[in-house]
Amino acid sequence: MPFSKTLTAASIVAITSASAAFAQKAMLSSAGALAFDNGNTLFVGDGKAGLVHAFDLGDQVVDQAGYQLGRAQTFEGRTIFNNLDVEIAGLLGVEPHDVVINDMVVHKPSKQVFLSVHRGEGPDAEAVIIAVNNGLLELVDLTTAEHSSMSVGAVPTTETLEFGQSLSTLAITDIDYYNGELLVAGLSNEEFSSKLRRMPYPFTNEVSTSSIEIWHAVHAQYETRAPIISQTVTELNGEPTLIAIYACTPIVRIPLADLTDGAEVRGTMIGEMGFGNTPLDIVPYVNAWDGSSNVVVTNSNRSAAALPLDAVASAEAMPHGEGVQPVFSTAGVYQFPLPMSGTMHLDTLDENYAVVIRRSPEDTRNIQLHTLPLPFFFDRADHIVEMNFEDSPDPFGYKAAPPLEYN
Repeated sequence: MPFSKTLTAASIVAITSASAAFAQKAMLSSAGALAFDNGNTLFVGDGKAGLVHAFDLGDQVVDQAGYQLGRAQTFEGRTIFNNLDVEIAGLLGVEPHDVVINDMVVHKPSKQVFLSVHRGEGPDAEAVIIAVNNGLLELVDLTTAEHSSMSVGAVPTTETLEFGQSLSTLAITDIDYYNGELLVAGLSNEEFSSKLRRMPYPFTNEVSTSSIEIWHAVHAQYETRAPIISQTVTELNGEPTLIAIYACTPIVRIPLADLTDGAEVRGTMIGEMGFGNTPLDIVPYVNAWDGSSNVVVTNSNRSAAALPLDAVASAEAMPHGEGVQPVFSTAGVYQFPLPMSGTMHLDTLDENYAVVIRRSPEDTRNIQLHTLPLPFFFDRADHIVEMNFEDSPDPFGYKAAPPLEYN
């Protein structure tokens, strides 16, 4: 068979996307934690370079109002993508095993989803930002966005943890935008390495850096090295407060007023989510059924849990200090378990839906981008129950609704 010089449409897309990704390599050494301000500015944590980037995406942000998310009234979500890694690989012109999805964030005004992705693995991986636009994947053209960046200071470069993990991947673990500034968690290359940086935005070349010590109930010791993995900022009793979750998995409360430049701060440990586990995301939401404000925390090896903010605000510090024994179970602040297994990344879309990157409940090889109705982050189609059977009791009236059809 003679060699064909004809390129398919998919091949052209992959080549074009790969070229665009290569053009962005000079802008991003890596792409990890993501956050938005109140407008169209996307913040990208570049731990390898020790930078936080700000990209004003302008008209690359596309309103998703016409995209049907499911039916919250009957607890039915929508699978936007099956085999998300395969779809991204096709966009970038690589094999699925060369795709690493590092974070996901929703631009709340438009409901558009953005992903930070590495094309390839190791030191030569190329960082890209991908948008989900009305059910289609698109490479975000960062080269046309207004751009600025800010250093987080000295970060680990070549050091590794006990089992070989690179510390550079922990240089920036999470980013939150609050009231005109960024709060950036991660590691420094100092002995007291767990840091929280505060940066005004627009950037002013000023960074306020605090060192954070916590009591770790599982280990029964004070710790200064392990970083915050996931965090959010909210007001508790009228006081702006950082709620932080650490690996293995202390829940910590820190007033922002304590996080001043050069301060060595001891966070108040108010809960423990259980040993052998790593937090993934902490996301604020309002339970529309009762009007309560909450955060949901997703985990690598345990069920997700909702924490009511009233309980977080009133929780007393867990026992700590000399003579206190290890706590291996969940403890402290009230935690309401939520049924989310296989979760990789989570964010809320609006008051009715969250969006999740997850392993399919039916086939863990299938990585899905899927919506989940609130407030229970639950899709009835994931489970087989009595009400699914024909002519079965229907105490909630779900069967009165017609089958969902998506455009």
